[in-house]
This record gives sequence, structure tokens and C-alpha cells, in this order.
Amino acid sequence: MSQSCPSPHCHHCGFSKNLLTYLSADEKLSLSLQKSMRSFSKGSTIVKQGEANNQLFFIRMGLVKILRQTNENRRPQIIGIASPRDMLGLINPVASDEYSYTVEAIEPSEICMVELEAVKNLLQTNGEFALRFIEMYSKVSEGILGMRLDLNQLQLRGRVAYVLCYFAQTIYYSNKFTLPISRREIADLIGMRVENVVRILSEMRLEKVISIEGSTIEILNRDKIRWYKLNG
Repeated sequence: MSQSCPSPHCHHCGFSKNLLTYLSADEKLSLSLQKSMRSFSKGSTIVKQGEANNQLFFIRMGLVKILRQTNENRRPQIIGIASPRDMLGLINPVASDEYSYTVEAIEPSEICMVELEAVKNLLQTNGEFALRFIEMYSKVSEGILGMRLDLNQLQLRGRVAYVLCYFAQTIYYSNKFTLPISRREIADLIGMRVENVVRILSEMRLEKVISIEGSTIEILNRDKIRWYKLNG
């Protein structure tokens, strides 16, 4: 479902503090006429790899997964997860004619959609906006790359612990949370077989490091799971 943003001048947008604050009143008004907000249900595709790159996406609310299809005969690989205030249009939002990734909602999400040409015009005319835009874009790219590099250095148990700590500390800020992705999606994200993910989660439960009730995870021993994350 598409609708106008809550404020034509972006006063209520979560990005006003770290990006839109560098626009003049006229620039904000001009940009507001070229953006909208859409709501996506869990499992909905927000953008598909290979589609024409004509919009940037800012997550106002929710959680999304970023997938890359490297071979049409294989399943898309989850390469990252994005949360509110992240910018999508990855990883080359301005230079590429096509989206390089598929983005799907893993929770009900609200996405602010901005016409790419409007952003390009601001990048050419507003140096401060351009600088903040590059910083924001680099943060998202660095986050995805950093996660991949961190995971590649860990053994299986460390990778599972990394994902659990990521959701607890970065996404939900709570030791108890509903895991928003399936065991198979965890396996795709961390480069493991799903059987190994299930086995390691079961071992952590038996060790009383975590508790599991359906899709609800609670970290019971923060020191232990942190050790697994760093040394596993």
C-alpha cells in the first residue's frame, strides 16, 4: 500500500537528524513531492534484483533481508539484514542502472521511497547533503561487508552465536526476542547447513546458554554466548 509521507516537509521522518537536516526548506519541499511511503507485509518483495534502479529506499519501520542471486539454479543467498534508518539501493545506489540485490520484508515494514533523480540533483547542488549521503551509504555497505568478514572468521558455533547476539544487541536490544528468520535462513546467512544450525541451537539450549520456545529465543548466559561469538 502506498501513501504520502506523514509530513510534506519530512519533519516526522526518522532521517531528518542524519540526512534531511542538511536540506533547505525549498529542497525539502521539492524532495517531498517526489517521495512516498509504502507498507509491506512480512514476506513481501520490496525490490527485486535486476529491476530498473529508479528509487532509493529508507527503512522507517521494520526489518528486511538482502539477498543476492549468483546463479539462477541456486537459492538466493542472504548477505545481510537492514533495520530502521538504513538506506537501501545497494550497493551502488547511484551508478548502477539495475538493483544488484533483492530486498524482502521479514517483519511488517514501512519504506520511504524517494525518486533517484531527485537525490542525484541534490548531490550535484548541495555539498553537505552529498557528504552525509556518502557517509550513510558507506555505513550500510560497511555493515554488510563487516558481517560477512566477521562470519567467515568463525567456526559453526561462533556463527550461530554471532547471529543471536546481532538480533539481541543490534535489532531488539533485549536478551529475549522472537527470531524473525527461519533456521534455513540463518543457515543461508552464515553459510552453514540447516541441520548444523538446528544442532547447535539444541546444544546451546541443553547447556542453558539460551532457551527456545518456538520462535522465541532468550539468552540466559550472556558471557558464554559472547565467548562463543568471539572465539567459536
